[in-house]
Amino acid sequence: MNKYGEIINILKKATNIAIFMHINPDCDCIGSAIALSAFLQNDGKNSCFFSPDLKTIGMISDKYSFLPYFSKFNCESNFDYDLAVAVDTGDVGRLGETAFKKFSKIKKNIVIDHHEIHEDFSKNTLRESDSASTTQILYKIFKEYNSALIDKNIATLLYAGMVTDSGGFTFENCSSETYSIASELVSYGINHSEICERLLKRVSKEVFRLRNSVLSKTKFYENGKIGIIVFRTEDFESTGTCEADTDGIVNYVRDVEGVDLAVSIAEIGDKKFKVSFRTANEINAAACAKCFGGGGHIRAAGCRVYGYFEDVYRKILDVCVEMLKYD
Repeated sequence: MNKYGEIINILKKATNIAIFMHINPDCDCIGSAIALSAFLQNDGKNSCFFSPDLKTIGMISDKYSFLPYFSKFNCESNFDYDLAVAVDTGDVGRLGETAFKKFSKIKKNIVIDHHEIHEDFSKNTLRESDSASTTQILYKIFKEYNSALIDKNIATLLYAGMVTDSGGFTFENCSSETYSIASELVSYGINHSEICERLLKRVSKEVFRLRNSVLSKTKFYENGKIGIIVFRTEDFESTGTCEADTDGIVNYVRDVEGVDLAVSIAEIGDKKFKVSFRTANEINAAACAKCFGGGGHIRAAGCRVYGYFEDVYRKILDVCVEMLKYD
């Protein structure tokens, strides 16, 4: 039996499935969770996909609200779950304490993921670190499971995950398989141009103001090789935005010529910060995040750091400087 067959057998035997995402889920994670739920429902199963706190979607940007079934988050009907699935999650800490409690209470579990740096927390783990996205892996699972269950909505969700985690098919994680699968998904009649427009280009006026305000205060270090942006509580309040609206803004710093390591530090609570790393050349973003208990990919990773802002900023800068030394 191949690696997909083992996962498929577990999915086929399950009746009620709970699907979990990581903290601050990106589009690949969201697309994976919703697509898997929709696929299993097409097979007559009961499934529910949960946000990280199991109740709200405060961690999720409004720009993803156009995705099919987006309104179905946390629509539980008191199922007696016989299977838990974590998607796009490299280690148990990324599930968050609230979700992990529910995940661990379910007798059988699966992890489907593509992170290079990881700590397995399920014996039933399917991980392909050379895949551009977790949705790329799911498409192959779906085809082997029953390709007739894939529809336009599921294809839209899978494509959305691939587009974002590949940087619009520009990152080095793209392979010939990535482009081949993307082509197959387009054949389902999805509006691929609109997906790219909404996810990679379009922003609200509020996010536009936030982006401009924060980027104008970017600080550069080490002869311009490190760029850091900061989102403070007052930035969110003055622009009518929130934590989820920071998604992707750090990429503008990474794209500056000469920047090898871009960082965003977002204040999300009292002495609580969400940190995102984006890298170019040989620096490993996941290794940066790992220094603070986080994780991710070579080019994009994140973590949460606790403490006074000045201390947090200094620690992050120190790590970035050290990473440059080993480039």
